[in-house]
Amino acid sequence: MKLFHIAVPLSVACWALTANGQLPIRETQNLSVAQPHKQSGSAQDVNVLMGAVQQASEFGESDPRYEAALRNLAGFHYRGHSYAEAESVYKHALVVSEKVHGAQHEETATLLNDLALMLQEEARFPEAQAFLQRALAIREVAFGSGNPLTATSLNNLASVYSSEGQYSEAETLYKRALAIWEKFEPEELNLATTLDNLASVEQDLGKYSQAEEHFRRALAVRQKIVGPNDTGVAMILNNFGMYYNEQARYTEAEPLLRRALAIWEESLGPEHPNVAAALCNVSTAWRHEGKYSEAATALQRSLAIWEKAYGPGHPKVASALNNLGVLQRTLRNYPEAESDFRRALAIWEKTFGPEHPGVANILSNIALARQNEGQFSEAENLLERAMAIRQKLFGTEHLALAVTFNDLAEVYSSESRYKEAELSFLRALAIYEKNLGPEHPNVATVLHNLATTQLKAGRYVAAEQNLRRALAIREKQFGPDDPDSAPLLSILAGVQHMQHKYAEAELLYKRSLAIWNKAAMTKSLDFAQTLQNLGDLYLAEHKYDEAGPLFAQALTIKENSLGEQHPDLAHVLTLLAAADVFRGYYVEAEPFCRRALGMLEKSSPPDYPALIDAAKVYAILLSKTQRQAQAELFETKAMVYAAKMKNKSRNDIKPTSP
Repeated sequence: MKLFHIAVPLSVACWALTANGQLPIRETQNLSVAQPHKQSGSAQDVNVLMGAVQQASEFGESDPRYEAALRNLAGFHYRGHSYAEAESVYKHALVVSEKVHGAQHEETATLLNDLALMLQEEARFPEAQAFLQRALAIREVAFGSGNPLTATSLNNLASVYSSEGQYSEAETLYKRALAIWEKFEPEELNLATTLDNLASVEQDLGKYSQAEEHFRRALAVRQKIVGPNDTGVAMILNNFGMYYNEQARYTEAEPLLRRALAIWEESLGPEHPNVAAALCNVSTAWRHEGKYSEAATALQRSLAIWEKAYGPGHPKVASALNNLGVLQRTLRNYPEAESDFRRALAIWEKTFGPEHPGVANILSNIALARQNEGQFSEAENLLERAMAIRQKLFGTEHLALAVTFNDLAEVYSSESRYKEAELSFLRALAIYEKNLGPEHPNVATVLHNLATTQLKAGRYVAAEQNLRRALAIREKQFGPDDPDSAPLLSILAGVQHMQHKYAEAELLYKRSLAIWNKAAMTKSLDFAQTLQNLGDLYLAEHKYDEAGPLFAQALTIKENSLGEQHPDLAHVLTLLAAADVFRGYYVEAEPFCRRALGMLEKSSPPDYPALIDAAKVYAILLSKTQRQAQAELFETKAMVYAAKMKNKSRNDIKPTSP
């Protein structure tokens, strides 16, 4: 009897919305670190501001007091996410400023900057870009190309380019701003901000050594001026930590993110929105390390903080819900994941409208949850809507489109539509290679996912080629102990395993496990799955004493992560039972058989291959313990499940067009 349904650790394409990224320089407060929006004020506050506008209007539209009152009212609406009202008032203030000061005056440029930052938040990037280009032109004429105000405009215009995925253009502008800040010692805080922003763009471009150097310098500059416990230092620590998260360097990310969290808790209080952001981000490291309960606690706390600070309908609340959904999907709790994603989606649609990129991100996450639940048509529809949003905003060759093609390919692969999946992966690959070059880690991720599909389709040579290329990219960028190389090695082992090249497979499995061990990621479900796969290999080689402990270890990790009744435990229970049966440990094996069958018989839709394996193992156990009649009953059950599986496969074949 062959017990072999190898599962492999997969790259996840879920969008977890986190609190790092480009920091604009807000001139009206001259801040070098982005401040969180305050909760929308009371009706009394808005009435006071509207009264001030009414009073100032009596001086006429050529009075600077009227323009100042309008700007204050616009800022109030902006902080409360009343974008339509804010835009109307900003534009009125702009008209007044042009009358009072002139179209080429610095006051007009400042208003253009503030309006642009709001439009950027709404994902109205072309409009934001146009206003910032106009502000930049005004300042270059008024103050020259080397003035700090010009640097502010360069920084903020670069931020818009980055939001649009135009990383090279953003990098050029940040470097221009940086050259200006370098000449002005009083501007060192803004220098640190631009260094931080430049590092984030270099990270997106795959220029990791430059990015790390600039993050370190940004941190050193800011700490020198304001000390190690400044809230702005925490912002750089946060972004630096997220840089390490993206590279799967979680043991390096976690202390930076925890330090940012501690600074914000001490300086701002335990219920400040920045604390919620830090909790969200450190939860990403914990999720990847397999510290699922810690991640869940952090996300629940961040959700509570943001709900209290902003109310239940704020986009920050949606970010926490989205991240909770990603965690629930990791834990195979798909209905709970979808519920969190849909709550997040409702908030984003209400706040920003149905065509914001954040809406597209969450649609993709809902689609992947629906895919996991076997609802493939609905998943495709959701991804097509996400694709339409991204194409309208960014065109057909943008990086965001590559993510959608990757996700569509995952759905096709789940349906065994391997040719369509491969074509979609190749389209994603072409976009990444065109925009980021052939050796960017995102290229490695798509190659990994493509190879997984090719493995499922039995195309072992193609799968191996793509995995080795992906592995070479990651090792060149991050070295031989990169944690994201571990799943690549695991699936490469699976390719060898499927071809009965057991010696090569064993070496690769052990190498992947060694990397996870070194990275302290031994609680993760991917680590458990690789233990299980190596045990499966030993089972095929009749090395039952080696297989049994691996299955037991994998079971413990999965029980701790998923709970003792999760249906995903059934297969490892069957394998552990098989190892015990073949070693003659019949008493130990029987509870595992019963648990596996009990779970599988309750699962919907039925997992026929797993049911067949479980029934066969129990039949062998019953036969070995002289319970022949019961053994024959379970042998019959296995045959019935096999017939049902064959019939289901026949019904699932899509009719071809005549």
